[in-house]
Amino acid sequence: MANKKVSIGVAAIAVAGAATLVVKNKNKKKQEEKQQHPVYEEEKKQAVAYRNTERGKHEKNSKGIYYTNGNYEAFANAKKPEGVDKKNAYIVGSGLASLAAACFLVRDGQMKGSHIHILEAMDIAGGACDGIADPTRGYVMRGGREMENHFECLWDLFRSIPSGEIPNASVLDEFYWLNKEDPNYSLCRATVERGKDAHTDGKFNLSQKGCMEIMKLFMTKDEDLYDKTIEDVFDEEVFDSTFWLYWRTMFAFENWHSALEMKLYF
Repeated sequence: MANKKVSIGVAAIAVAGAATLVVKNKNKKKQEEKQQHPVYEEEKKQAVAYRNTERGKHEKNSKGIYYTNGNYEAFANAKKPEGVDKKNAYIVGSGLASLAAACFLVRDGQMKGSHIHILEAMDIAGGACDGIADPTRGYVMRGGREMENHFECLWDLFRSIPSGEIPNASVLDEFYWLNKEDPNYSLCRATVERGKDAHTDGKFNLSQKGCMEIMKLFMTKDEDLYDKTIEDVFDEEVFDSTFWLYWRTMFAFENWHSALEMKLYF
């Protein structure tokens, strides 16, 4: 019996010693990390000091951003920033990003529109979404855009912009009403003979080899594609498929375009 007690006592001491050693090693590792990343540790302290109102679950990241679910944040109005009336904003280019930034400065930043200056080299605004009616060429636009129900940021922006034609309506209202009255969709993915259905039936018609070529491109490191064209990574197994027909007509790709650009589109 005495031997058993001695054995149990020795085992308990061994366990306690091992636990102490583990804690000591963890503390030593944390101390080394603090010494190696002092800036990160300071940012982490600042982030921990801030808590969202939703039970303190969310912390700001190093850029002061935190994430939330639902529309709680989207529907709340921001307070007017201190000193905003004395500030000016200068935005280079008049593409979608610049126009959206200007709108958010007015809506959320409560900056006067006269204090926002957009610099554009061309005669028309819109960037890649510009549109112009040319008497000789008709209506010209560099690219169409496909809209869907879950463009939360875009629809949030559109609902903030008043309609230029309908009183007490927003741009989102106009867009929504038009889409209900004149829906724009089609199950036809390819046409022949000036508009007749090519009956591709939405199928890709890709062989196993073609699928593997696409997967290989997707898995290739970016730096290995810097000097490669699409022709360098695909052959007829892909180029003769309806997948390639859909892809190049939808995204304006040609065989000699960048393989890296195509991978990034994936």
